[in-house]
Amino acid sequence: MATPAPSLRPRPLEARRLPPLPPELALLRGRGLADAHLTTLARRAGPREGALARLLMEEGLVSAEAYYAALAQSLGLPFLPQGSFRADAQLELLPPRGFPGPLFCGRTPTGERLAVFAPVPESVAAIRALLARAPSLRDRLAIATPGALELAGRAAAPGLRLASERPDVSARVVLTRGQIAVLGLAVAAFCLGRLLTVEALVIFASVLVTLLGMLLGALRFLAGLSHTPSPSPAHLLPDHLLPRYSVLVPLYREARVAESLARHLDALDYPRDRLEILFLLEEDDKETRAALEPHLATGMRILSVTGPGPRTKPRALVHGLDHARGELIAVYDGEDRPEPDQLLLAASRFAELPPSVAVLQGHLAIDHRSHRFFPRQFLLEYAGLFDCQLPWFSARGLPFPLGGTSNHFRRTALDAAGSWDPCNVTEDADLALRLVRGGWSMQMLASTTFEEAPLSWRAWHAQRSRWLKGWLQTLLVTLRDPFRLAAELRRTRLAVLLVYLLAMVVTLAAHPFFVGILLLYGSGVAGLLPRFDVLGGVVLTLAGVSVILCYASMTLLAIAGAAARSRLPSLLDLALIPAYWLAQSLAFYAAVVDLVRRPHRWQKTEHGLARRPSRMPGVQRRGKTH
Repeated sequence: MATPAPSLRPRPLEARRLPPLPPELALLRGRGLADAHLTTLARRAGPREGALARLLMEEGLVSAEAYYAALAQSLGLPFLPQGSFRADAQLELLPPRGFPGPLFCGRTPTGERLAVFAPVPESVAAIRALLARAPSLRDRLAIATPGALELAGRAAAPGLRLASERPDVSARVVLTRGQIAVLGLAVAAFCLGRLLTVEALVIFASVLVTLLGMLLGALRFLAGLSHTPSPSPAHLLPDHLLPRYSVLVPLYREARVAESLARHLDALDYPRDRLEILFLLEEDDKETRAALEPHLATGMRILSVTGPGPRTKPRALVHGLDHARGELIAVYDGEDRPEPDQLLLAASRFAELPPSVAVLQGHLAIDHRSHRFFPRQFLLEYAGLFDCQLPWFSARGLPFPLGGTSNHFRRTALDAAGSWDPCNVTEDADLALRLVRGGWSMQMLASTTFEEAPLSWRAWHAQRSRWLKGWLQTLLVTLRDPFRLAAELRRTRLAVLLVYLLAMVVTLAAHPFFVGILLLYGSGVAGLLPRFDVLGGVVLTLAGVSVILCYASMTLLAIAGAAARSRLPSLLDLALIPAYWLAQSLAFYAAVVDLVRRPHRWQKTEHGLARRPSRMPGVQRRGKTH
């Protein structure tokens, strides 16, 4: 008897055997997920961990909310729907050992703090095993969808966005583990005599400081000897071609200057239907709000800065950028008095420049006089920097550190660079460096914003130490990844700006020691020290060169900068430049201490204390007085 031929009819899909399903997919199957879909996709997924779950979501058969809710139930964890939690800067997260993936700091409306995460399907088995070993973790964890985490991350602005999305360029962490390890190894090697002897280290440091000082001095000499005006646009754009402009003005405890600020910003010559001026106030700053509200003109509005993160100016700026609608973004400070045509000049200049130019920096100048030491030196410093040195850099296509105000940005460049870092207390230098790292360039703008100089030592010292602390933060962030930095140095002009910042920091750090060495030698005490003959002679020579270059170049720059403003500094002001430099070195060491103790603390500068002219002084530009 012949054996019957096997049937060629396919078995029903229901009869096909399903592979063993993980608990979360078994739950979805019990809630109506068809076996037919599971069987078909299981064959495509194969035995790879999590592949079936990923295919189900990619094919649209299971929503992300349904999958992650079932996953949370199967793991015994709470599921947080979109919008049910927000970022919490107060929660410090240390992921458990072996935890696969990042954790998000979250707080529910009831105030409960949790570590929220959205595991990829491939990591579910590892998470399940970890929770089996440490069941107590369930009290601190919650699950959400990737979309919910992204929404909460956006809502976390201005305080946490850059730190969560691009931690490699954020100053939220002062020193990375790698930097700490390298520093520790260097100190250990030196202590064990494996790196350099004390004598060799002193000579190496002296040579390094002197070379950086010589480079900085040469740049100042060239800038001081070369009168380099900033360019104006060849033609002004007609009103109908002007882009939308957003002006961001971060304020905190600025009630004294509120009326003057609103009046000078209202005088900006720009079409009101294309201009918005956003005053960014902290939620609890009721005094400034009350002083500002009666003077708001058309196109002006107040935004309250809320949410987590350090209470800094860049945090307010990021918040304002989220609400700004302009193609161009300008930043002003509370005491600023910009020339009325500044926005018009910036918009017209941007139209002439290639898209790679990200920012135009306006000139900054002090518009009041004083008999006090610090405001007089500050005036000379600003004149040399913004009227000589930065225009010289700009004319040669070289990057330079931005000022903290009168910056005019293309919105596209700001977004590409990640905008401001709320954790960096010198947001202008940090942003300039990140723009250059991204291949963007910058130029000066032939327009002036008049400012107020700090009047007292206390005010000046607090402001200067904050600036220097931010420079240290910026350098530490930039030096985190040497290989990436080397690639960027090859394809951008980053080296110019990096060396400039490094030279400023290093020369300020070494300046008191070099001055001390010169004083010791001049007094004859140094000759009594052991081994002064060789080591002391080398260090003395280098110290002398460095100090002389520093004072001479700053004197020339001060004279040239004052001349650009049709002023002549007094001999006493020039003679006191060395004292001003020693004060800057003192501020540097205060910055180092503050970086260790309070890295993200913003030391507020009080404004509205100086007697300023009621009208802005004229500015000489292209043969005309404006």
